[in-house]
Amino acid sequence: MFLKRQTAAAMLTLGFVLSPLLVPENADAIPAFSRQHKTECSTCHTIYPELNEFGDAFLKNSYVWPHKKKGANQPSAGAQGGEPAGNEWATISGLPQYVPISLTATADLAYDDDAFDGNKLNLSTRSLTLHAGGSFRDVAGFFATYNLYSQGGFHTTSAPFTPASNTNNPPNNDPDIDELFFVWRHALDSPVNLKVGRFEPKLSLWKKSNRILPVPSYASTTYLVGISPFSSDATEDGVELNAVVGNRLFVAAGVVDRDGQDREDGYGHISYKFGGTNLKGEEPEVDLESDSVWDFLSVTCGVFGYWGQNGEINNGIAQNLNNFRRIGAEADILYKRLHLKGSGSFGRDSNPTFSVARREVDSRAYTLEGEYYLGAPINLVPLFRYEHLDTGEGGTKRFIPALAYSPLQNLKLSLEYIRSNAPEGNSNTAFASLAFSL
Repeated sequence: MFLKRQTAAAMLTLGFVLSPLLVPENADAIPAFSRQHKTECSTCHTIYPELNEFGDAFLKNSYVWPHKKKGANQPSAGAQGGEPAGNEWATISGLPQYVPISLTATADLAYDDDAFDGNKLNLSTRSLTLHAGGSFRDVAGFFATYNLYSQGGFHTTSAPFTPASNTNNPPNNDPDIDELFFVWRHALDSPVNLKVGRFEPKLSLWKKSNRILPVPSYASTTYLVGISPFSSDATEDGVELNAVVGNRLFVAAGVVDRDGQDREDGYGHISYKFGGTNLKGEEPEVDLESDSVWDFLSVTCGVFGYWGQNGEINNGIAQNLNNFRRIGAEADILYKRLHLKGSGSFGRDSNPTFSVARREVDSRAYTLEGEYYLGAPINLVPLFRYEHLDTGEGGTKRFIPALAYSPLQNLKLSLEYIRSNAPEGNSNTAFASLAFSL
């Protein structure tokens, strides 16, 4: 990473510009699910990888087909989500009929008129990610993401920086596991699901993969304070309990285990959905003789909280500890093809610089986004996002108009422009991304 321990505002601005160049896009949108359930990608997605209402229910049901009766066989081929007749062995054994593996690749281009290294045009930005996901009948779900390749930084030597000390193709970042978790559904015949492994703690209404634009991610869930590496959407090792209560209430709570510490972090989430398809994938009944706004409108509101601790690791022990918390509220509004999202987060860190001289920092971030899906055969989504961030070093504002085009359900081209107004100066960045899954 090119990021150094500078002020929080400078770090965040640089991170937003460079994040698409260094980190592959994580995604829950994998064709393995489409192959397993023999249905189109558009069953769960408006435009890859953003989830629609049914896709959100599929996720909350631990990758088990929503409102499927426990112990019942899948319907015959031709029925949505069914498996073909003659595969009783798969039903009895619980094994997926197909090996549930998919690949996601991205090829990007970025232009930054204020690039810190003077290289305004960056073409060497690409990634390749392996995904696996599915369920063992209706008993358990699983998901994994392995970053096979992502563009790393240039080679540097102890000698003075010269073109000869670098290569045209920067090296690959180390491959690593981003997510690997299992979910025991309805544990001990209760409504509660038990989730164990490495995953993104359930805080926000949307996972970082459930967004049309690959970069930047929402400031309200990704911002950093000082040199603390914590952000609300970072994947962590933990245990989570979650449940769909009734048909429209979702609750989650969990603990996170950090290396080098003798205590665990804790978090919680609660959200409720008004109107639209419920959290079990059941569409509302429509009265054809009397139209209602709720025939086309759904509103989901959620709140979350996270309490944790980190520090500077020395000989395997965390020192100069930083106690931090994040509290947030969000809303998701869908009316026909218009989609609005709002997210706000407030935080406090007791020592985000991990120094002996402790200095408490309050932070806040807001994100507002609106998009309109033009539908087939155009498959075009114009989008606009506004962000405001203050991490104790002055406020930063971003204005992001964008356009996403999906000629095929597993192929997407996105174009975006990022105007950033920050205390250290203004910047303009243009970004183009081509992503596909297979």
